[in-house]
Amino acid sequence: MKKNILILSILLAIIAISALVFSLKNIFLKPREEARPKVAIIIDDWGYNLRCLNLLKQIDAPITVSVLPNLNYSSEIAEAAKSYDKEIILHLPLEPEEAGRKIGLEEHTITSDMPDEEIIKNIELAFASVPYACGVSNHMGSCATGDVRLMSTTFAELKKRELFFLDNLVTNKSVCKELAAKMKIKFARRNIFLDNLDSYDYIKGQVEKLGDFARRKGQAVGIGHPKVTTLKVLKDMIPQMQAEGIEFVFVSELAE
Repeated sequence: MKKNILILSILLAIIAISALVFSLKNIFLKPREEARPKVAIIIDDWGYNLRCLNLLKQIDAPITVSVLPNLNYSSEIAEAAKSYDKEIILHLPLEPEEAGRKIGLEEHTITSDMPDEEIIKNIELAFASVPYACGVSNHMGSCATGDVRLMSTTFAELKKRELFFLDNLVTNKSVCKELAAKMKIKFARRNIFLDNLDSYDYIKGQVEKLGDFARRKGQAVGIGHPKVTTLKVLKDMIPQMQAEGIEFVFVSELAE
């Protein structure tokens, strides 16, 4: 009788130890799931009209909407985008190089000859017209983003508001990345422009390049504009890319 009890106890102990070993293997030896590549898409230059809002609403994925300030529809677009569960950032007009001036400057564009007080006043005015902005990107700015004083003043205002900066990278002279690190504000920058040509095939190719970039580097930032063609391409391609393992995120998630 005692012998049987002893054998049963040993068997139960072996079973308990085996179960423990199996559990530990699952915890420590289970292969990690690879992080999915992340893509953030920003649509710039909203504010001139309301034409593409319906297409934006139809895109069931995180899209960051970059709104120009002080325009007739700036606030209305920010409100609509918020209702569509999109992310809003301020598309701050900054001084371009001389060639860019031929296009025409937005009202209250921040320029390198402005004193700090005027820069701050224009930033405050811009935020007042774009509700829900959680970050800032540069509109134009090939001159301004290379100006340490101007960008230091701008970044100081962003730091007060705990906002990030997205560098559209319109010049290789930009000081923004180094300055953001120095001033300890979150920062991201553009990798690929999507729609320099208003062509479905061209934009599709650029979006594919964006996905390839994300697969190689782990993440990618693409910038387009509120054009019918651009938004149609995104509506068509995002579900396919999600099925292939790409995760679409707001650009705020990639700012660091």
